[in-house]
Amino acid sequence: MKKVPWWAAGNSGKLGNVVYYTRKGKTYVRKAPVSHNITPTQKQAAVRERFIAAHKFAQNIIADPTLKQLYTQKAAGKRSAYSEAMAYFFRLAAGVDGS
Repeated sequence: MKKVPWWAAGNSGKLGNVVYYTRKGKTYVRKAPVSHNITPTQKQAAVRERFIAAHKFAQNIIADPTLKQLYTQKAAGKRSAYSEAMAYFFRLAAGVDGS
């Protein structure tokens, strides 16, 4: 990680061709992403659609307090209820029952 200047500490945003961001209280800098105008392949589009479906599933799980608590317990402090719900969705999609 590149050391950030004092004036950037605790801030985030784009300045020129670099992006400043904060993670767990520390400020980092990296090269700004480059936009590509490339049409995704059919496989890429299918993966995006599955990810969108998993996201919607996880959002519904964490919107319900009872289900959120269940998934939080299932995660056992290793990850969030959202991440656990996403993982569960992908296990179901792959036909693997990880309960």
